Amino acid sequence: MNIKGNLKYTITSSIVFLLIYMFVAAIPIGPDLYFEPGWTRDLTQPLDSPDTPLVSSDLSRPEAFILGSRFGYFAPDGRILRNETSNMRISVSPWAWAVYPQDARGTGINFTDGSPKMTISESGYVHLDDDRVFLFLPGGNGIRQYDRSGVPMWTREHTAPITAFNSSPAGAVIGYADGNLSFIRTDGTEAFSFYPGGSNSQVILGASVSEDGTLVACVSGLERQRFLLVKVTGNQHKILHHTWLEGDLDRQVYVNFEQKGRYVFFETSRGLGVMDCKRLTDWLVKIPGRIVTTGECPGDSIFLVLSKEGDEYALSAVERPNHLVASTRFAARDAFLLQRGTSIYLGADSSISRINIRGLE
Repeated sequence: MNIKGNLKYTITSSIVFLLIYMFVAAIPIGPDLYFEPGWTRDLTQPLDSPDTPLVSSDLSRPEAFILGSRFGYFAPDGRILRNETSNMRISVSPWAWAVYPQDARGTGINFTDGSPKMTISESGYVHLDDDRVFLFLPGGNGIRQYDRSGVPMWTREHTAPITAFNSSPAGAVIGYADGNLSFIRTDGTEAFSFYPGGSNSQVILGASVSEDGTLVACVSGLERQRFLLVKVTGNQHKILHHTWLEGDLDRQVYVNFEQKGRYVFFETSRGLGVMDCKRLTDWLVKIPGRIVTTGECPGDSIFLVLSKEGDEYALSAVERPNHLVASTRFAARDAFLLQRGTSIYLGADSSISRINIRGLE
């Protein structure tokens, strides 16, 4: 056992979070609005209570995390409910977790509420999104959704590989390398399927669907790349807004609606785009690097952004609509960000911390 190495790693991780806390806690965001450090947990330490149930009377929905080869669940009060490592591929959601076998066949899915384990016998890569179970089929151009008992609900196959995917309780949006964008409802019916076009090279690089399924957004094309917002009504769709983007990103890009569906975030070569879906206006926040994830917008006021550039991550605080209030960098191999209202959870390598936003109504 490398005690010196583990101690050095733990101390370094603690210093990283201390610097983050000192930075953001000292920045006034607005009248009586500030960041307050909550707790930090070291994932290399044993669980406080190995017998802690994953779901209890005060915790109906645990928070899931993946940090490199480490995955598990934690409670808002800082209890680490599950903390495991695996060299296999992992998929985790608040409702279930799965570790792929080497041949990606016969994947077992474990539900956090104690439901019987489900096994998908077919080959492919399992994707867990909240309480939804998907299987990306061999070949890269097909996807299937399953119910909680393992029965297929629908299958969608296309002639081109899947390049973008996102789901919500209303259905799943799928983007393909040939530029096709499709929205499949939970019952398997196709709400729409079309080619946004407008670029010299057609490809869907990122896509997202709102929680209620009324809005779909995507970044499409190379050489004249653009962002589109699509309104869905029944089996009809209408492009509500589109923006030509300066420069091209030739990789998968981040596109995501916040939970309420008022705003959608999209990655560009110049930073993070923010679209107000009600007013149909968009802004640019100049955040360098690759966008990893964005937080929610409590009180329609402030949201956090986690980005990565080179070997460093950056945590940025943005005040609506596009005012970059604070940003700090830290070195980590893996990191994640969750924003639940006024609570922020930041993970880096082997630590998870909670930061509270104070002063919001």
